Amino acid sequence: MKISSHTLGCKVNLYETEAVMNDFIDHGFIVADFSDACDVYLINTCTVTQTSDAKSRKMIRQAIRRNPDAVIAVMGCYSQLHPNQVADLAGVDIIIGTDNRHNLFDLVEETLRTKKRRIWIDDILNVDSFEELRVRRFHKHTRGFIKIQDGCENFCSYCAIPFARGKVRSRKPENVISEVRQLVEGGIKEIILSGINTGAYGQDFDDYDLADLLEELIASNPHLPRIRISSIELMEMSDKLIDCIRRNMQHFAHHLHIPLQGGSDNTLKRMNRKYTISQYRENIEKIRTLLPGFAVTTDCLAGFVGETEDDFLSSVAFIESMRFSEMHVFPYSRRSKTAADKMPGHLKDEIRTDRARILSETSRTMAMEYRTKKVGTIAEVLVETHKEGISYGRSSDYLEIGFPSEGNLDNQIVSVKITKAGYPLSHGEMIGKELEK
Repeated sequence: MKISSHTLGCKVNLYETEAVMNDFIDHGFIVADFSDACDVYLINTCTVTQTSDAKSRKMIRQAIRRNPDAVIAVMGCYSQLHPNQVADLAGVDIIIGTDNRHNLFDLVEETLRTKKRRIWIDDILNVDSFEELRVRRFHKHTRGFIKIQDGCENFCSYCAIPFARGKVRSRKPENVISEVRQLVEGGIKEIILSGINTGAYGQDFDDYDLADLLEELIASNPHLPRIRISSIELMEMSDKLIDCIRRNMQHFAHHLHIPLQGGSDNTLKRMNRKYTISQYRENIEKIRTLLPGFAVTTDCLAGFVGETEDDFLSSVAFIESMRFSEMHVFPYSRRSKTAADKMPGHLKDEIRTDRARILSETSRTMAMEYRTKKVGTIAEVLVETHKEGISYGRSSDYLEIGFPSEGNLDNQIVSVKITKAGYPLSHGEMIGKELEK
């Protein structure tokens, strides 16, 4: 039988899809492209924005149209928060949320036999344990995403994810270490530690945190490739964590993604973020001092509720002063259940769109400035694709770089001299390959 999947949203979703697909592969299913006629379609949904909701529905409808007789299984944050909206789409057979993914193969097998619809949505706010999913192989990626944590209790006023993901639940350290070892032995060259709130790892343990996990990972894997932390909140970059990275620089990607979201104190307070802009600046400067050469990327919301013109201009000035190597910009999207949804002062669509455009232009300027400074330097690039004589990959500091090469270098780390800055793609020339360990 043939199965295909489509994942929307974050790296955690990517991991969860891979883990579920591993179960189907182990049972003899053939992985096909989502555009093919398949027996089973899996759609892993996202609900960060209204656009994410719409894209989730669109992909579900596409699967139904491609084969009306197929089993259509929907999981993820959108189906967790809006199961009735998913159920209204005629042709969906299985609806689960952000728990019970380990049961999906059995549910599909049952549905193939009985043709009965199954809806299984738990009250995620009452789920206390981490759902153990495991990836034994990545059928689409050269980098190894590993989910170490689920849930978020920050309750930023704009965000519905705490309602879709529930409490902080951390994966047992021994399970993380075991999976990392298996992926390294299988040839994965970069491990990406991901979570809904990655820096909160260990909050539900006794006297054990993310820094402790990293220390164990490094000690137990002598050939550990570079580790990348997918995203981490500012206030979770503790002195202990920074010191762990500083002492083990050779094992870490020289890149941290630290969300900002708002660039003025007024906006940050309404967002229920846990810092001021002065604290953000001070902490980033400390990180850059202690971890020289590390690139810092960030996220920013445009047009948040009640943001005045002065707030916005202050935000732009602050962001420019921070010299991020890249910034992901998202127009504010109204989400039910959130505190921001009930606040006065929602901005018109055209204002949010215009502010997102200005922030995106600011991001591009900063990104080009960072990449221009890198011209002439040597980057260690993990090659991910090869096309028409050009290899493409990511550097340790997360620059996308293309360079001429003979043959396929996929999943090799090569030394590349950057010769031309560009955004999103810079160019270079290969000067050496990695040594086998």
